[in-house]
Amino acid sequence: MKKIVVLLAVLIFAACNSNDDPTNPVNPNANIVTDLPQGMWKISYYFDNNTNQTNTFSSFIFDFNSNGTVNVSNDIFSDIGTWQYEDASNDASDDDNIDNDEELVLLFSDSTFFGELSDDWHITSASANKVELFDESGDGSMQFLTFSKQ
Repeated sequence: MKKIVVLLAVLIFAACNSNDDPTNPVNPNANIVTDLPQGMWKISYYFDNNTNQTNTFSSFIFDFNSNGTVNVSNDIFSDIGTWQYEDASNDASDDDNIDNDEELVLLFSDSTFFGELSDDWHITSASANKVELFDESGDGSMQFLTFSKQ
């Protein structure tokens, strides 16, 4: 009888799945929280309205601060917005029907030049040197945004 109990315990233990498994992380892009505030960033790719609009923002430097603000400037203009990382657990409040997605939420005043960047951007990948994002607009068109470290 002891052998059966031990065997059952071993089988149950082996069948358990752990979210701590580093080969299957729940939030693989959480490093964005520490990577973005480390240096200056530029938009290296911006695609919207079926057009590559990278040049619109190519002169601007983005300085993401650990307090959730982002300073944007070039030689003649500057603005301040906010940024926030949302991990995969935010799905309950999502309206985009993408399960287990991580997002970078950018918010600028709609009355500024950067208002069109305000969105809940889905994180495709995030490294210490590049952050790739996408969003699907209400009309079904796709937007893509890539930040590269200076």
